[in-house]
Amino acid sequence: MRNSIAHGKSVAWRTVALQLAASVVAALLAAGFGWRDGLATLVGGFLVSFGNGLFALRMYARGVTSGRSALRSVYAAEMLKWLWLGSMLYLAIAVWKLPFPGLIAGILAAQFAFWIALLATR
Repeated sequence: MRNSIAHGKSVAWRTVALQLAASVVAALLAAGFGWRDGLATLVGGFLVSFGNGLFALRMYARGVTSGRSALRSVYAAEMLKWLWLGSMLYLAIAVWKLPFPGLIAGILAAQFAFWIALLATR
């Protein structure tokens, strides 16, 4: 029998690892269009990957808890992830002025890796 908390943590970290790997591969491919595009793709993928890592850290921080407490952890984790993503996208676009197509390519690569990981780690 699987321990649902341990299995959930394992799936979360494998998913983040797969997202990071997909981000690196996408960045290497995008580097063919220029180093700034490769960097933007890497940053976009890492933003999503680290956001999901923050989500997992916050969600599983308390271990076994009541249902209400677990639900609050999910809400807090999702809010933390969206704050991270919004603030980092602002920095990437407005401050660092990274190419937008590269950012979107990295975000899409990490998101597709997330969906594949969920299907592969049932």
